[in-house]
Amino acid sequence: MPPPRVRDAPSQFAGSAPATTSTTSPGACRAFRQSKQGFSSSSSSSASSSFLAAPLLLLVLAWLAVGAHAACSSVRQVVIVGAGMSGVSAAHRIATTNGECFKVTVVEARNRVGGRMWSRTEAAPAGSPTTFFRGELGAQWIEGATGNPVTALARRFKLKIGQQNGREIQYTANGIPYGEKGWAASERQYQTLVRQGLAWANKQDKDVTLQQAFTSTPWRRQLFMKPYVQSRLAVDYEFNYGTALSHLSAWYYDSLAFEDPTMVVTNGYDNIPKGLMQEAQAAGAKLILNFEVTGISQTSGAAPKVTITGKNTANGATTTLTADVVIVTIPLGVLKANTIAFQPALSARKTGAMARLGVGSINKIFFFFNETFWPVNVDEYFIEDGQLPGNRGRWVDWVNLKRAWGQTALEGVALGEYAERMAQMTDAAVIADAQAKMQRMFSQYRKKPVQAIATWVQRWSDDPYARGAYSYAKIGVQGNGDHCTDYDRMGLPEGRVLFAGEHTIWQYQATVHGAYLSGVREAKRVLKNF
Repeated sequence: MPPPRVRDAPSQFAGSAPATTSTTSPGACRAFRQSKQGFSSSSSSSASSSFLAAPLLLLVLAWLAVGAHAACSSVRQVVIVGAGMSGVSAAHRIATTNGECFKVTVVEARNRVGGRMWSRTEAAPAGSPTTFFRGELGAQWIEGATGNPVTALARRFKLKIGQQNGREIQYTANGIPYGEKGWAASERQYQTLVRQGLAWANKQDKDVTLQQAFTSTPWRRQLFMKPYVQSRLAVDYEFNYGTALSHLSAWYYDSLAFEDPTMVVTNGYDNIPKGLMQEAQAAGAKLILNFEVTGISQTSGAAPKVTITGKNTANGATTTLTADVVIVTIPLGVLKANTIAFQPALSARKTGAMARLGVGSINKIFFFFNETFWPVNVDEYFIEDGQLPGNRGRWVDWVNLKRAWGQTALEGVALGEYAERMAQMTDAAVIADAQAKMQRMFSQYRKKPVQAIATWVQRWSDDPYARGAYSYAKIGVQGNGDHCTDYDRMGLPEGRVLFAGEHTIWQYQATVHGAYLSGVREAKRVLKNF
C-alpha cells in the first residue's frame, strides 16, 4: 500500500473559510467564503486595523455618550429577541454606546447565551486522559481570521486561539488512504468538473442548481459519479451551505470571505457571545433566559409601541414586555416555522424572501476515547461512501480534536441528503452507523474497535430554537448580478421591528462574523433612527 497522501491545503470544513479551497473553483470554499471578487490586501489591512482599534473606539463612543445623556428627551426601551451572536452584538453596541438613553433587554428561549454557538463541556470520568470533555456542537471555526472581527473579539477576551495546519487525508470507501499519484489524478478530474460546470451555469439564461451544473453533459455526469468527486463535492459545497447540491443555486450560492488563516478558539468559542453579553449587562442591559417569544404586536399613532408576548419555557407563565423598538435575531428556520405571531403580519416582501431562502442540515457526533488510534498530526480526514449519490454526506468529514483542542476525541459530520434522513433514525442507530464508518477509515491503525468512553449526538434541525444549521441560497432566489437580494430583504425593518442574523447579510451569510456584523448594523439603525 502506498503511503497516504496528506494534503497540506488550507482546512476547508464546517465553519472554516480558507481564502482558496482550490485554484480553479470559485465555489469550492467553506462557510459555518471565498469571495468571487476577493479582498485586496489593502482592504483586508484596513478592516483588520479598524477592528483592532475597537476597544479604543468603544471608549470614544462611551465618552461621547456621556455628553449626550443630558440631552435625552426620553429613555427608549429596546427588546432584542435572541441571545445568539447577532443578538448579543446588537445589545453590546447599543448598551456600551448609549446605555442611559437606550435601555436594552435581551430575551432568550434557551437557558444559555450563544444560540448556535455552543461549547458543550462536561466533567470526564476518573481515569480519562483529561478532566473534562469539550466539543463545539455548533459553529467551530473563525472563517478567515485576517481582518475578521471575531478574531479581534477572541483576542480582546483573551481566549486561547489555535491555527489549523490544514493537513488532511482522503480515504476510499474501503478505508484505504489515497497515495500521491492517485490523489493528484482524482483531484484534477474534480477541479476540471467544477471549473467547467460553473462556467456552463454562468452562461445560462436562468439559474440552475449546482447538481445540474455538474451533470450538464454525459462526460460531466460520469465524473460526477466518481466516489472521490462525490466526497469532495459533499465537503466543499454541501458542508459549506448545509444542503444537497440539488437545492443550491449555482448563481447565488457563494458570497464573500475574509482571508486566511483559519483559526479556532480552543477553550470555548461561545465565550465570545458570553463575553459580549456580560459587557452589555455591565453597561445596563438586562438578560432574561427561558423566555420564548410567541407574539410581537406594533401599535401606531402619536406614541407607537411594540408589545412582546412570551412564555417561560420552564413553567409556562406568560409575560408581556413593551418596547419602542424590537430587534428579532431568531434563526431563519424558526422564522419559517411561524412560531411568532406578528401583528401586523410580515410584508409579502419579507415572507417571499423567507420562502426562497433555505435552511441547511448539519449533524455532528463526538466520540471521546482514553487513547488515540488515528494520525494526530492531521486536522481532518475525509472518507468516501460506497452507496452513492444519496450517501455522499454520510459521515464524510472527521475532525481530529486532539491536535488543536487537546481532546482525545474524533468529531464526525453528516450533511446533505443523509443528514436530512437522520431525522428518522434513533441516536443508537446514528452512533452505530458513524462507528462503522470511523472503524472502516481507521482500521489500518487499530484492527480491533476501540470503545468510546462518551458519545454525543447533536441534531440542529431537531432543536426547536434553531430548526437547522444556517441559511443558503436555494434555487429560485432573487438577485441582482452576483448579489442575492433576498438576504437584503430579510434585513429590512418592518416598522419598529428590525431583523438581524446570518440570514440577513448576503456578504457573510452562514457565518459567525456575518451574525456579529448584522447585529452591529441593526444597533446602528436603532441609535440613529430611534
